[in-house]
Amino acid sequence: MTPEHTTRTDKTGNSFDVGISCPEDVPSLLEMYRTFSPRPASQGLPPEDHETCQDWVKNLFAIGDNLLAWRGVRVIAHAALVPDISGKSGEFVIFVDKSERNLGIGTHLTRFTLERYRQLGFKSIWLTVSVTNYVASRLYRKVGFVYCDMESYERTMSITLN
Repeated sequence: MTPEHTTRTDKTGNSFDVGISCPEDVPSLLEMYRTFSPRPASQGLPPEDHETCQDWVKNLFAIGDNLLAWRGVRVIAHAALVPDISGKSGEFVIFVDKSERNLGIGTHLTRFTLERYRQLGFKSIWLTVSVTNYVASRLYRKVGFVYCDMESYERTMSITLN
């Protein structure tokens, strides 16, 4: 874990850390994805094949910050931003371990990610979410994302960073 992290408390009163990851976190992150369910969860991610998943994680680490939530040394959630060519906007992705969902961890990690990219000078962030993923849609709206495009099976949401 890097020094750029903070300790938070989930809805049950248990603590966890949220912060910027480093290359040494990759094995723990891959362990989270090894048992991740459902797989793939959204738009083919995380990849089902172990080797493809490793390549996907390595690519995310190569293009920017990856933000994690940990309980002890175990990674329990992962967020990343895939920047566009301008470097001022990007697509947000987040995955929370099944056993850690509905505890507020995704909300804390999303807020931490938004603040990090605000500090880096990003102007906006967007994401896509399945129309049936009500929990994720509620989380995104709670932290300030708004709908900007609605397809029959997924919605695009965005947030402007000040």
